[in-house]
Amino acid sequence: MYYEDETERQTAYYNNADLVIQGIPMEADFEEGGLRHYTISVEKVWKGRVDAIVDIVTALDSARCGMRFQIDKPVIIFAYQSNGKYHTGLCSGTAQTTGALVEWLNAYDGTGTTTPPPPYCDPYVCKNGDTYPRCDKNEPIAYKMHPCKLSDREYEEDDTEEMGNFIDVPEGHRNYTSIRFIKDEGIAKGYEGGFYLPDDRINRAEFTKIIIKANYTSEAIENCESDDLFSDVSKDDWFANFICIAKKDGVVDGYPDKTYKPGAYVNFAEAAKIVVGAFGIETNPDDYLGVWWKPFVFALAHIGGLPTTFSDPNQLLTRGDMAEIIYRVMMGMEY
Repeated sequence: MYYEDETERQTAYYNNADLVIQGIPMEADFEEGGLRHYTISVEKVWKGRVDAIVDIVTALDSARCGMRFQIDKPVIIFAYQSNGKYHTGLCSGTAQTTGALVEWLNAYDGTGTTTPPPPYCDPYVCKNGDTYPRCDKNEPIAYKMHPCKLSDREYEEDDTEEMGNFIDVPEGHRNYTSIRFIKDEGIAKGYEGGFYLPDDRINRAEFTKIIIKANYTSEAIENCESDDLFSDVSKDDWFANFICIAKKDGVVDGYPDKTYKPGAYVNFAEAAKIVVGAFGIETNPDDYLGVWWKPFVFALAHIGGLPTTFSDPNQLLTRGDMAEIIYRVMMGMEY
């Protein structure tokens, strides 16, 4: 096909793709049915929704636009979905990462040419084999609790009243179930006036407090004593005891300059490390050979702990994202 210029070409590649990501090929898994399967570590998502690891397939020979990825070399992948798999190749626009291509993708919003991806609607599968639908007519279902905890009884009409919903988290909100869960479990509270502020960013001190509170007793937190916190954390700070126990148990390390930056917003990479350490989630030793955040983000991905809003390890966390991670991790570990 003839294109007037490179912008027209890239626009066509983008619009024809179901998934546009930057990732690092980790390994070529296997060949089957004329296709080669690659495991890709996702670093950034421009279009579509995936977890931290995705399987990408390509044809075996170049005559059918097949291509070979260089292991551990960043690549930008344009892929289309077919039969539950993401396919790519030489004819799709997939190429080694360049500054120019990244800049173009960051600037292009696809206005008027793309549609948002459908919600994730695979059913919940419980340990006893029971299944529950995740969506109704392609719309996520807001259960009153994790569906695997459902009994045969019907909920009383006043259950929602007793729960005390937040004003800014109606039942249709994407984080409704997870926010209600952490509220009912006493892990986090809202703000004066009945607000939760789900779209507000959360800083490192707030996030550490909530994760530690979900995993340690009040007595253990109150009795933590340390003369060696961080240069920017005082014993008199409201969050000092939470950071104290987190540092003591190796949940957090701080920065090379011996600061903790408690007021800085936390990103997904940092959040993943704190959650994995606090909940004792198993990591893969092989993942430590890459960038520092891989073992932690991958560990969350493997147990379904990443929310659907995840697109980039550097992406800043919101209070809604925080609730979603805690809910998914606690339910995933239980079921």
